[in-house]
Amino acid sequence: MPRARTETVARNQTPPSGPPGRQDAVALSRFRPSFPLVEAKLHPPASRPGTVPRDRLIRLLTAEPRSPIVSIVAPPGYGKTLLLAEWAAREDRPVAWLTIDDFDNVPSVFLSYLAAAIDRIEPIDESFLSAIAASGSRILAAAIPRLASELHRSGRPAVLMLDDVQRLVDRTCLDALSALLDHLPPGFQVAIAARTAPDLAFGRLRADRDLLEISRDDLALDLLETEALASAAGRLLRPDEVRALAERTEGWATGIYLATIAQRRSGRTGTAAGDVSGRDEYIADYLRSEFLAGLAPDDVVFLTRSAILEVVEPELSEAVAELPGAAARLRALAGANQLIGEVGGTGGTYRYHNLLREFLEGELERREPGAATELHRRAAAWLAAAGRRELAVEHAFLGEDTDTAAALVLPTFLSELYGGHADKLDRWLRTFDDAAFVRHPPLAVAGAWIHLLNGRPQAADHLADIAEQSTSSRDPGDGSASFESSRAILRAVMARHGPEDMLANALLAVDAERPGSPWRTNGLLMLGSARLLLGDDAAADAAFTDAVEAGGMAGALVSWASRASLAIARKDWAAAERFTRESRAVIARAQVGHILPSLMTYAVGARIAIHHGDMTHAREELVRAQLVRPLASYAAPWVAVGALLELARAYLALADPAGARNVVSEAEAIVRRRPALGVLNASLAEMRETLRDASAALAGSSALSTAELRLLPILSTPLTFKEIGDRMFLSRHTVKTQAISIYGKLGSSSRSEAVQRAIELGLLDPFPGFAPARGPVAD
Repeated sequence: MPRARTETVARNQTPPSGPPGRQDAVALSRFRPSFPLVEAKLHPPASRPGTVPRDRLIRLLTAEPRSPIVSIVAPPGYGKTLLLAEWAAREDRPVAWLTIDDFDNVPSVFLSYLAAAIDRIEPIDESFLSAIAASGSRILAAAIPRLASELHRSGRPAVLMLDDVQRLVDRTCLDALSALLDHLPPGFQVAIAARTAPDLAFGRLRADRDLLEISRDDLALDLLETEALASAAGRLLRPDEVRALAERTEGWATGIYLATIAQRRSGRTGTAAGDVSGRDEYIADYLRSEFLAGLAPDDVVFLTRSAILEVVEPELSEAVAELPGAAARLRALAGANQLIGEVGGTGGTYRYHNLLREFLEGELERREPGAATELHRRAAAWLAAAGRRELAVEHAFLGEDTDTAAALVLPTFLSELYGGHADKLDRWLRTFDDAAFVRHPPLAVAGAWIHLLNGRPQAADHLADIAEQSTSSRDPGDGSASFESSRAILRAVMARHGPEDMLANALLAVDAERPGSPWRTNGLLMLGSARLLLGDDAAADAAFTDAVEAGGMAGALVSWASRASLAIARKDWAAAERFTRESRAVIARAQVGHILPSLMTYAVGARIAIHHGDMTHAREELVRAQLVRPLASYAAPWVAVGALLELARAYLALADPAGARNVVSEAEAIVRRRPALGVLNASLAEMRETLRDASAALAGSSALSTAELRLLPILSTPLTFKEIGDRMFLSRHTVKTQAISIYGKLGSSSRSEAVQRAIELGLLDPFPGFAPARGPVAD
C-alpha cells in the first residue's frame, strides 16, 4: 500500500539556501499548478553534523566532461540521498531537486512537480499548464517538447536531481522522463537516485556513453569513511576493528552506523562487525532493542503512528498520533538520531529514513494491529479541515474510507477537471468500486462525465446505468442543486433516448439550477442543444445565449461554438467570427483545449478561416481538431456528430473529400450506436450523399483514423513497436499495421520521416533542434 504524503505549502518563506543564483531563481519562479505543492518534495535534506563527506564520489560526479545523465542505484542505507544532497551543496551550477513519492504516478502531477522543480532555477512559462492537461499519449507529444524547449531556451547549465525514482512506476510518467532525458540541452544534467534501476532506457544511454553509473560498490564506504562514520557516531575504533566492520558490512553505511551505535550503547568492546549478521533481521533487531528501547513510551507511540506520513510536519503528526508537543519532540528525536532528518528550507518539516519508516510501519502493526487504517482516517480528517482536499482524499483511500473519499472528491470535481488534472480525477474515480457508486449516486454521475470526456463510452454507460437505478435526497456535494438535477444533465449530454428526452431533462435541470450554480451553464447548453436537434434554431440560439451569460467553463465553450455554427448556417460570418473568438477565449482562460468540448470550436474556426481565404490558419485549426477527435464517441453523440459534420464541411471547402469522408465515417459509427439525433441524422445523410461520388482513396493527414491519431505521439519516442503495443494493449502486428498506414497517409517511407512530416503539419510539437529520436525507432 502506498504511503500518503503530507503537504507543506510555502507561503512568505525565505528562499532556501543553495548554489549561487538559486535564491534569485526562486524569487522569479512563476509556475503555479492548480493544486498546492508539497514544498518538502522540492528541497534536499538539510545538512547535519556527523555526515561523512564523500569526496571521492563528488570528484567523480564533477569530473569533466560531465555525463548528461547520472544514475545512482543501490539498496536502502547506502547514502544515495545524502550523496545527492552533498553534491547539491557543493555544485556551482543551479540545482533543482525533486523527491518522488507514490502519488506522483499521475502524468499531470509528476510533470507539474518536474516543472515546479525546474522553475526554481529557470522560470517555466505558465502555458506549460495547458500542455500537461493533454490526455493519454498526447501528453508525451505536448508537455515534454515544451519542457525541453524551456530548458534549451535558457541555455543555462544546471542539474536536476531526482530522488526515490523507484517509486515512479506509471508507464506514461516513465516514458515522459525518458523523452526528456533524450533531449537535454548541453550543460544540463539529470541525476537519478533509486533503490533499483528504474525502467528507463539505461541500456541505450550506456551505449551512447551518456550515462555515469554509481552502484552499490561505488557507494560502499572505504576504510577511511568507515572510520569517520564510526567516529561521528561516538566510537573510536582500532584499525583492525575498522577493517572488520567494513568487511562484514561490505561498506553498508547504515549497517556501520547502527552497529557502532549498538556497541557504544551496550559498552561492549571488540569487533563491532560481529553485531551485523544480516540486513533486515539486523535492522529490526537493532531498532527494536536499541533505538526504541532508549526512547520514552510516548516517543515510541509518536514515531510508529506518524510513520504513515511521507513528510512529517508537527501539527498533522500531532493530530495523527494524538500526542502533544510534536514540534519539540521531532526536534529532539532528529537531534539524537541520523535516521530522522529535517527537510531543508521547509521550516520544521521532517522525513524518516526509508529503513526507519519501514521498520516503524511494521512495528505499528505489531504493537497496534490494524491501527494504520484509523491513523490515515485521522490524517484525512485533519487535512480536510485544513482545506487540503487533495491529500485528504489520498489518506481517505489509504484509510479504506471510501465514503469520506467520495465526500471529498465531489467538491473538487470541477476544479480538478478544469485545472488540467483530469487524469488525477480519473485515478481517484477508478479507485471506487461499484458498491461505492451505488452508495454515492452523485459519484456515479461524476464518473460517467469523466469517462465520456475521455472517449470511453462503455464505461460511461455503465456508471450512467448505476445513476439511473439510484435515488438520493442528500446534497450531491458537486455544486449542483440536487442529484436529480445533475443526473438530468448527464442524461441530456448522453442523449441515450433521443432529443425529446434530452429536452425534458434539460428543462428539469434549468428549472432546478439557480443563477450562480456551476451546473446552470451546462443545463442551458443542453436545453439549446436539444432545441437544435429538434430543428428550432431560434430557441436554441436563445438558450445558448443564456448559457454564456450564466458563466461556467465547458458549457460556455460549446455554447459559443454552437452559436458560431448557427451563424455560419445563416451566412452571418461576422457574428460567427465573434462567437468563435469568445469560445477560444474560454479555451485559453480555462486551458481546456485538450478536451472534447473544444472540438466544435476548432471545426467552426476552420470554416471561418476558409471563408476569409486564410488556408494556413484553417489547416492549423483542423490539426487542433485532429488531436481532440479521438475523444469523440457515442457517450456524447450530439457533440461528436455535430462537430464532425462541421469538420466534414471544412474539408470539403478545402477540396479534401478524403478528409471529409473520414470524419463522416466516424460520425456514422456513432449514429449506429445513438440513432436518434434529430436533424443531425438528416444532415449526415445529406453529407453522405454529397460524398457519394468523391474519391474513395484516403491520403493525407486528414485521413488519419482515431486509432492512428492515438498512436502518432508515441511514434516520436524511441520505443519499439512491441514496447508501444505493451503500453497501448495492442499486438506488435497491430501497431506495425497502423504505423505503416500513417506512413502512407503522411507521404513518408519511414518512421522518422513520418514524425518529421507530423511536426511540419503541427500534429506533433517539435523538440528543440529536432532530429529523429535516438534509438530503435524502426521495427
